[in-house]
Amino acid sequence: MEFFLAGLIVTILSGYAFIKLAKRINFVDAPDETRKLHKNAVPPVGGLSIFVPFLVILFFADDGMSLTNWEFYAAALILLVTGALDDAFHISAKIKFFIHFVAAILIVVGGANLVDMGNLFGYGSIDFGVFATIFSICCVVYLINAMNMMDGLDGLAGGLSLVITAALVIACAFANIIAPVGLVILLGGLLGYLWFNMRTPLRSRAVMFLGDAGSMTIGLVMAWYAMRLSQAPYHVIEPMTVAWILALPIWDAFGLFTARLREGRHPFEADRRHFHHHFIEAGFTSGQAVPFILLYAVFLAGIGIVLPVLGVPVWILTYLWIALWLGHAQLSFKPNSFIRFLRRIHVKWFSPKQHPNHGAP
Repeated sequence: MEFFLAGLIVTILSGYAFIKLAKRINFVDAPDETRKLHKNAVPPVGGLSIFVPFLVILFFADDGMSLTNWEFYAAALILLVTGALDDAFHISAKIKFFIHFVAAILIVVGGANLVDMGNLFGYGSIDFGVFATIFSICCVVYLINAMNMMDGLDGLAGGLSLVITAALVIACAFANIIAPVGLVILLGGLLGYLWFNMRTPLRSRAVMFLGDAGSMTIGLVMAWYAMRLSQAPYHVIEPMTVAWILALPIWDAFGLFTARLREGRHPFEADRRHFHHHFIEAGFTSGQAVPFILLYAVFLAGIGIVLPVLGVPVWILTYLWIALWLGHAQLSFKPNSFIRFLRRIHVKWFSPKQHPNHGAP
């Protein structure tokens, strides 16, 4: 509990300090008319507010999984600095992509290596052998970009990261082990960040954004803990459970990449076809859409955690995951039907009800 509180309190305190500094030096994310939905300039210092305290507290806490791995600290610092520079000066996408690979190589060398994928299809354990390193690096780069893509509405990326982190902690509890201290610190840090970013009755708009520094580093840290916990020597969570916990960002990034490629566009070209944009197109406000999306993420994580405990074979979870993955991809290819479905929900639940005599003379 003390590490959770440390992450929470120090992140909130550093958040106020970083906001004050950012406004003083005009380090803000200005709105535009293409894909950014906010109307005011907002400091993108969420990543700094979360991960500067996180790395410092973790260094002194020693969770047994990170302290002796200098590669983890180096990779996190590289992405944090690169993201902050990108938020301030807009670094080339090619340079960022190269740095993603550098960071991924570092943590894979440090021990985040997907070798054993478990009995995914019911025909025995799948071992990538000599290809494990390449596959692991690609997975880390993919997750870094997937988490970055989810950062589109107030509270969404931070809330989704909170769900994923909490799910990993709960999965450890189901495996009868104590979760790594780093996850507990991060849980507090993400909650502290959401104090500034989540829309609530007390706050009508975000006063801090995650920024690329935050979304990229979150992707890296998620990959580190998810991969370490699912592989030897820890191996306390099934790799398929991890896939369910991370399902939403994985599926959405895949749908976006493939939809853009089918249209002959660059896979990283910005557009408004993200999963969360479908809710906005259907008439939801940011404050209405985010809880729906987070509940969906909780549901997906719950499938991956609870069903194995109930004795459901891993291979059934695999085929179900693939079916929903392909279904989610269709939302990016042909979103109109899904948007119409969401619009009906919005009209039914959120549109003001008219009085029967409304408009009568």
